[in-house]
Amino acid sequence: MKRWGALALAGLALVGLTGCGGDPFQAGDGSGGALVVGSADFTESELVMEIYAEALRGTGAEVDTKPRIGARETYVNAVRQGELSVMPDYTGNLLQYVDGNDPATSSQDVYDALRRKLPPGLEVLEQAPAEDSDVLTVTRRTADSGIRTLADLGPRCGEFALGAPAEWKSRWEQRIAEEYGCTFREIRNLEAGTVTVDALVGDTVQVANLFTTSSQIDANDLVPLEDPRDMFPAQHVVPLVGAGTLAPPQAAAVDRASRALTTERLTELNRRLEVDKANPADLAKEFVAGL
Repeated sequence: MKRWGALALAGLALVGLTGCGGDPFQAGDGSGGALVVGSADFTESELVMEIYAEALRGTGAEVDTKPRIGARETYVNAVRQGELSVMPDYTGNLLQYVDGNDPATSSQDVYDALRRKLPPGLEVLEQAPAEDSDVLTVTRRTADSGIRTLADLGPRCGEFALGAPAEWKSRWEQRIAEEYGCTFREIRNLEAGTVTVDALVGDTVQVANLFTTSSQIDANDLVPLEDPRDMFPAQHVVPLVGAGTLAPPQAAAVDRASRALTTERLTELNRRLEVDKANPADLAKEFVAGL
């Protein structure tokens, strides 16, 4: 997954930051100047950054953007220190960052746990309906053979090869065996995105790990498999903010934008970014103008 790298480094980051000068979550006052909205180092995060920024400008606020910051351990600390005012993130990954042992997986449980466990100086606003989470995907032909859910897949996993990023095996191989009785014939390490889709469409693999907002799912008539036991934790888009950084009307404007951001809308916006080569700032203006 495109955000696995930040998660994998989280524990080391906490140790490293502490060693470099005290509490890695030491709060800043966040006072003065323009609001600053950041993004992680991938396109969808940059798009959501622009949506938050445009929503805030609608309140009359002066807003700067700081795209492509990098890994979670960097931007979480920047929000805490007041260098960033708002940062788009994902509920499941952010919860694992602050508490890697939390067992929550469902949407509300993850969000509630995240709100409880964020360190002082950090808050999240409303989570969006939009999710960008792992999803196992098959071709229409495979789905029509009776596989629509991971429960359907489980007894037949031995027939299939899975294409997934290298991290998948260590993170999910045992879990899917426990939850669904699934042991794949083979797991092939494939780069996320087009490479994995091409392998699935070409029948080099019969199951592929993709992400729920990938425009390539609809473009290639692929079928996402339902996960009835919530093996994959919820990953709703959520604004991470510095505590007390936003005035109530500003927070309300971001919440309003979040409520309108569904998985379907985000998938279509991603398609326009990837296929039509649209500009993220232009898409954000269009999105916010339609609220």
